[in-house]
Amino acid sequence: MTGPWTYKGALLQNGPSIHVIDEQDVWAPDVSKVGDTYYAYYAVSRMGFQGSDIGVATSKSLDPGSWTDHGSLGLPKSSSYNLIDPNLFRESDSSPIYFTFGSYWDDIFQLTLDRPPMKFSNSPIKNIVSNRTQNAAVSEGAYQFVWGEGDKKFYYIFYSAGACCNTPPNLAKPGDEYRIAVCRSRSITGPYVDQSGKDCLTQNGGTVILASHGDVYAPGGQGVLFDPDMKRPVIYYHYVKPSMGYAADQFFFGFNYLDFSSGWPAII
Repeated sequence: MTGPWTYKGALLQNGPSIHVIDEQDVWAPDVSKVGDTYYAYYAVSRMGFQGSDIGVATSKSLDPGSWTDHGSLGLPKSSSYNLIDPNLFRESDSSPIYFTFGSYWDDIFQLTLDRPPMKFSNSPIKNIVSNRTQNAAVSEGAYQFVWGEGDKKFYYIFYSAGACCNTPPNLAKPGDEYRIAVCRSRSITGPYVDQSGKDCLTQNGGTVILASHGDVYAPGGQGVLFDPDMKRPVIYYHYVKPSMGYAADQFFFGFNYLDFSSGWPAII
């Protein structure tokens, strides 16, 4: 985790096969291994555009040039969500494959994918996290994770809330910028609650675990994994260093270890 990191090249070397709008971008890749194949899910969109789409590419090795782009997953468009920020979760080799996505509107949604997880198969699409207060901050970028055993086992949804990617002079009001929140459940399908017991779908719940501080501004776009070297869970994310600049190509990569001893993740 501490690097050094070396750039190896683009995953989609010719860009995505999906076209949703001119001057589109490719966002928020999520890579998982299922069987002997790596699946990279990606979003194709543009800021403020709701007609986004999620695609998938596969590789046997992760190496640049080895990826085959299969195009769209075929998820249906809806006025309730935006097809961005994919994440795949599979607890074991024999477990169902759960897939989350979403941003703005009614926020974060979940469904199951068949094997191989390359096409939507008309499984129910369930809203699992939403903030419906007036002028509510966006909730997006969900990442599913499980931790603990027995009665200490919980499923966690980490997500980003607030305004991402603003630059001066249009920064969000202090406290409204990107931050990382979490909810948990006894079941991967929910219902999810925050640390105060508020429902994260119906009561605008969500416990913030990492927000702006010092020269760290608007952390988000997070994922969580287990570091086999340190034998600890770790959360990684992008953030802005105001002392360096706010543009997307000036973002930094950060990570912290997590302490789950209380049943709730705490930043170390």
